[in-house]
Amino acid sequence: MAGTTLYLTDLDAGMALTSDEFASADYKAPFVYERVKGRLVVMSPAGAEHRAVSRPFRKALGLYWGQHDDVIDEVDIEGWVATSEDEDRIPDICVYLNGEQSGGTVPRRVPELIFEFVSRDRADQECDYIAKRAEYHAIGVREYVIVDRFKRAALVLTHTGSGDFAERSLAETEVYTTPLLPGLEVKLAAAFGESKPS
Repeated sequence: MAGTTLYLTDLDAGMALTSDEFASADYKAPFVYERVKGRLVVMSPAGAEHRAVSRPFRKALGLYWGQHDDVIDEVDIEGWVATSEDEDRIPDICVYLNGEQSGGTVPRRVPELIFEFVSRDRADQECDYIAKRAEYHAIGVREYVIVDRFKRAALVLTHTGSGDFAERSLAETEVYTTPLLPGLEVKLAAAFGESKPS
């Protein structure tokens, strides 16, 4: 039927979708939806542990944006990035910097920084460390940060223009900084807290 909006739910996982169908559909809350290899992937919403780990980053990035709107165009929680004609990703945090891409529109605009916070599910972990790493590198993300509460560490991946990212590992006692956001500091201890993940 012409004019009918596609309504997708968690029961539609695996459905084949074009990029236009994915972009124009309505989605059942509270699930998060991505498109991988042209098929719908349904993920659970971020739980309390996931949100607790991301909170210091969300807070620091929001504050930095408020104080440096000449540096940052946008900080987008659960942003939307088309990494290819067959993939639409919803990173935990996207940071868009002022510059050549200013005025570009999502999902084609590439964030300069992407943050992913590792979930419990092994398939999700492999996706963050392997699939998304390759996709984000291919589209030119300048820095990809994987924050892993299970390892109590972060992996900072910096685009070098070569075939892969340069890696920098941070232990839970260290502080995340980036030359892309001078002066920003996030203590990993604040993200991981005192308790071990259950």
